[in-house]
Amino acid sequence: MKTRIPAAGIFAAACLVCGAAHADEQDTAHEHEHDEHYAVDEVIVRSAPLERTVEQLVQPTSVLSGDLLERSQSSSIGETLANQLGVSASYFGPVSSRPVIRGQFGERVRVLTNGLDALDASALSEDHAIGLDSILAERIEIVRGPATLLYGSGASGGLVNVVDSRIREGAPEPGFSGTVALGSDSAVGRESAAVRFDYGLDVITLHADYFRRDTDNVEIPGFAESAALRALEAAEGEEGEEAFGFIENSDGSTEGGAASISIGDEDSWVGFSVSRFQNDYGVPGAHAHEEESGGAAEEDEIIRINLDQTRYDVRAGLAFDGLFESVDFRLSRNDYQHVELEGSEIGTQFDTRATDLRMQFTHAKWGALEGAVGLQYKAIDFVAIGDEAFVPPSDTTQLGAFAFEEFAASDRLRIQLSGRAEHQEITSSGLESYGDWAFGASLGAIFDIDDSLSIAANYGLSERHPNSTELYADGPHLAVQRFERGSVTLGNGLFETETSAHLDVTLRGEFDAVHFSLTGFTNSVNDYILLRPTADIDDGLQVFEFEQTDVDFYGFELEFLIDLMDNDFGHVHARLTSDYVLGEESDSGSYLPRLTPLRYGAALHLVADRFEASLEAMFHDTQNKIAVNELPTDSYMLVNAEISTQLINDSMLLFLRGTNLGDEDARRHTSPLKEFAPLPGRSVQAGLRWDF
Repeated sequence: MKTRIPAAGIFAAACLVCGAAHADEQDTAHEHEHDEHYAVDEVIVRSAPLERTVEQLVQPTSVLSGDLLERSQSSSIGETLANQLGVSASYFGPVSSRPVIRGQFGERVRVLTNGLDALDASALSEDHAIGLDSILAERIEIVRGPATLLYGSGASGGLVNVVDSRIREGAPEPGFSGTVALGSDSAVGRESAAVRFDYGLDVITLHADYFRRDTDNVEIPGFAESAALRALEAAEGEEGEEAFGFIENSDGSTEGGAASISIGDEDSWVGFSVSRFQNDYGVPGAHAHEEESGGAAEEDEIIRINLDQTRYDVRAGLAFDGLFESVDFRLSRNDYQHVELEGSEIGTQFDTRATDLRMQFTHAKWGALEGAVGLQYKAIDFVAIGDEAFVPPSDTTQLGAFAFEEFAASDRLRIQLSGRAEHQEITSSGLESYGDWAFGASLGAIFDIDDSLSIAANYGLSERHPNSTELYADGPHLAVQRFERGSVTLGNGLFETETSAHLDVTLRGEFDAVHFSLTGFTNSVNDYILLRPTADIDDGLQVFEFEQTDVDFYGFELEFLIDLMDNDFGHVHARLTSDYVLGEESDSGSYLPRLTPLRYGAALHLVADRFEASLEAMFHDTQNKIAVNELPTDSYMLVNAEISTQLINDSMLLFLRGTNLGDEDARRHTSPLKEFAPLPGRSVQAGLRWDF
């Protein structure tokens, strides 16, 4: 495959050479605390009810921030996080890719922005892009495992919280500040730019930002169709597609921006922002059939999606004396629309008008007890219009109450308890309405065995409501080439709430040159809602039906950081990682679809003054544990390398990164398009970020 090196890459490479020379003239020592691979555990997790770091939470949580986040930026949130522990991505092309956490995806993985729901239609289908971007984010927080107790029953698989600085919490930073970020990626033809400005005066902060990203069709090392699919088509006498070297209709263009005002001091603050997000991208592998005028012949029309969103956010914080120390108020209103274009004609239009309101009250310490209680209200008005609108219009409302408490039993033992009660109603004209309660509670503890070793355990029972798609779907879903039917449509009535029993156990240790974390988990879910293939054909598409069964998930996540060198020259460490998840039906033992296979990898990382370099390899094992209607996925290894430097008193980051250096035909088993769309081939990525 020919690898294009864009102008931004040439510029960044030249700057890196200059930056390395400049760094040699500096006299700055980088200790462990300056290495973000170590310091990340010290970052406060904003999605937690109390100010706690990663190591102070019983539920497995990770944070991607700072330079690590900047160097990981991709064309979507899913691809940005795809290599994090316990996380993969759905990869419906580079633009539409949602996170997959521990084998669960879609509605079960909640995507938040600043603690509130994204309020888009991305969980409805894998071809729908998330209506937010991380290019100007301060951090991305990942909660692995059920987060239903604090953020609603939809987060039964985990959550991703994208935190930005559009509304300033606390006192202004006087004067003018901002950020400029540029990026490129040769394999997807990505060229991106973002700018942020803040001005603080007295008690007021004004903010404005804008970003744009353009991508081309994805370059790949071989055929778009997998060898397994081509062999199957040949055996059945069919002619497969002949796309070679690129993925058709995988390009896109994304842009957005925001303006906001914040007023306040350290104790009390309030802010308002309005943001816009637009996305125009192709859906790989999806075609609509259209009869040519005057004849019976059919012509394939490619499908593209045009997304347009306006979002309004209000956030406020107030500190005071009394029973409660502070209150945190968050309100978001989202007007979302996306149109699916079949060639030049509008096929289907999705409109979502949604509100998310959350209030959290942190109470004063009662001896060794700290905690918070809160209320959350969510309303979603969803409408799909068109001949191929496979889900009817519906209104969904949720009202929930939650609590989180932490008890310091001793200097070495902390106990955390949380609970939630939530009522949900779904109505759709002419169809049976849904209304039910969902409850949940969890108990966890962190015990410091000694100064270098700790163990955390968390056990939770929680329930998840069905969504409108699982209840009312009835029509062709062209993007994934299937006809879907929900339980009410099939005449089976309303689904029961899913009920899960989840256990996490994490062991962390720091012994001289070795830092490690090992997590094992199990999750047993009764009445788990599955989309099953059938032998029926409707409108030329295979029929899939939603039904309930009992399932079990279990797996592990492992990370080792090993110091290899630490002297006046710099610091070198090795990072070893591995994760695994298995999901199967409890009665039959049948495997669940789209499970992440065993992954393990190794990396070397060098920090020397303002210069950093790394080399990493991640092996993805063959996935033979497959569901009905799935093909196995071959193993592959991705090798990446990176160099970066910091300039202008560490305010400017320049980096150059090579990915998939072996030009592997890599297909992610979690992607519904894996037989038609491999991951990008060999690529050169370059980036610059300047904070001023």
